[in-house]
Amino acid sequence: MRNICFENLWVEGTWRSNATVRLDDAGYIRSIDSDPAAAHQAAERVAGLTLPGLANAHCHAFQRALGGWTQRAASVRDNFWSWREIMYAAAAALGYEDLEAIAARCYLDLLRGGYTEVAEFLYLHRLRAADRGQRRAEDALIAAAAEVGIGLTLLPALFQHAGFGALPPTERQRLFVRTTTQYVDDWQALRARLGHDGRVRLGIAFHSLRAVDLDTLAEVCAELATAAPDAPLHLHIAEQRSEVEDCIAHHGLPPVALLASRALLDERWVLVHATHAGAEELESIAAAGATVVLCPTTEADLGDGCSEVLHLLAAGGQIAIGSDSNVACQALGELRQLEWSERLRREQRNVLASAVEIAVADRLYAAVLAGGWRAVGQGALPGADGARPWRAAGQRADFVTYDATTGEWAQHPPHNYLASLVFAATPPQPRDVMVGGRWVIRDGQHAAERQIDARYRATLQRLAPALTRALEHH
Repeated sequence: MRNICFENLWVEGTWRSNATVRLDDAGYIRSIDSDPAAAHQAAERVAGLTLPGLANAHCHAFQRALGGWTQRAASVRDNFWSWREIMYAAAAALGYEDLEAIAARCYLDLLRGGYTEVAEFLYLHRLRAADRGQRRAEDALIAAAAEVGIGLTLLPALFQHAGFGALPPTERQRLFVRTTTQYVDDWQALRARLGHDGRVRLGIAFHSLRAVDLDTLAEVCAELATAAPDAPLHLHIAEQRSEVEDCIAHHGLPPVALLASRALLDERWVLVHATHAGAEELESIAAAGATVVLCPTTEADLGDGCSEVLHLLAAGGQIAIGSDSNVACQALGELRQLEWSERLRREQRNVLASAVEIAVADRLYAAVLAGGWRAVGQGALPGADGARPWRAAGQRADFVTYDATTGEWAQHPPHNYLASLVFAATPPQPRDVMVGGRWVIRDGQHAAERQIDARYRATLQRLAPALTRALEHH
């Protein structure tokens, strides 16, 4: 057993002063006590403002390398689809070392951004020809996460078609394609290799309903039901208007309604974006107990649009956040962008507050904390107003601590602490980050940051010609 006393700890929606957390040897919380005597006996004391770590519920680590490459117009009317072609060019150029280097930089950024777990949605399972058959993409991601010290949920994704109606994949999409049998065999082999490794969780993913038809989706779910009855099921859905229109043209229903029409929508589903899901579809998601992953910064960067998150929350829906393309890696920044998008759309302020929780930052943090861990298969934690937002005892000991020099929270009363971080004039960075009872960032320092950054910069240098050619082509 190990006792740590936190000066200010956010527990189940309230701030506790001098809270003592008891950890077991495996890095899990056994109890939290606010008794002054217990605080006095604690072996470690942590000053500052401490939050439970968030799970990033949707990430494509390799896209961290795109950065400034995609911020010039690829056409007169630049959009998601033109961005996608540049992303394909980057994917085709990656080898094992490249992917590992980019992922390590990305995961370290996420750790510094307040995330302690990342759900890696992996459809790039084939690396460039020189690496095929030797080293796997998932092994590069596992190695990167281990070096950084962040928790990892791997989501191998099935991709088969270029669009609704079983359109054949394009030349660049062939990197992502697997048959149904290959996918199931690969998934089961990966599960066997991971064994009981507690550092890596495994879920199931389908790229989208345009890339995987419903019969195949249902077949895979049935095939893996025995091996993984509780594994979360992740799916991009209704991200683009044209995607919704094509789905209606081929099936007579929009994507979420189509999934529900086959009785496939339940609490295991984690639906990414749902940007253009209608009100009835959002209500069906909430009623099924599924989770919607919002990626506000990426959705803004790609011009996707804004989901009707207010309607989803009003219906009792679960939400999580993700960094997606990693154009930004700050969890608190995602919450701010989510609220600000609603303010711009509705010409109002504090849109995502509620009668139960009038502080926007507090409501959103509680919701995405519960929804994010649920999205990686760590319990159906309730996130709706009035529900308990975080199960302390039995949870992995993941904490993110901001010191008094980060923002202005120390000059506020406790009920403003979170607001002062989420809406800070400069993005706050944690001084200390714990994952599974182990300090991975301490006093602002990560032991491997220099080598991680050096490898990442060298990788960008190698990729520059391929990205330049992709931009010239468009």
